[in-house]
Amino acid sequence: MRHRTKTHLLTKEQTEALFERALVGRLGCVRADGYAYVVPMHFVYSEHSIYLHGLPKGQKIEILKSNTKVCFEIDEMLSLLDQNVENPCDVNTKFNSIIVQGDACIVENMEEKKEALAKITEKFAPHLAHKELPEKMVNGTAVIKIDIKECIGRYYL
Repeated sequence: MRHRTKTHLLTKEQTEALFERALVGRLGCVRADGYAYVVPMHFVYSEHSIYLHGLPKGQKIEILKSNTKVCFEIDEMLSLLDQNVENPCDVNTKFNSIIVQGDACIVENMEEKKEALAKITEKFAPHLAHKELPEKMVNGTAVIKIDIKECIGRYYL
């Protein structure tokens, strides 16, 4: 398995395409008690950063205040490779995935926050992208930015 994870790497273009088409990624961080906390989130990729949005309170916000080191994972299962397989242990999966290591912060700059929320709207509700975001909603939404330090895309087919 180790050999395959080093030779089956997505190109930069393939990685960026997966960032664009994936709808959900998983934010992983470590709580103060040492346990991992992983939460699925909608996201947008822009200029080598990942932007997430959500409520301004909650477990992930509290964790990020004390530990900004995060992992973000995206995957897509393309098919199960089980045809003509005799041994259950030989069943495999055709997939693409990305694992990111980075530093997260709560976006405080209002222009950056509005821009990130506009990009999220464009990705998930393109029919509403021309509408201005209500100031009250912008103020009541937390935007998390992950500055990517390491990004590895892998595939298997």
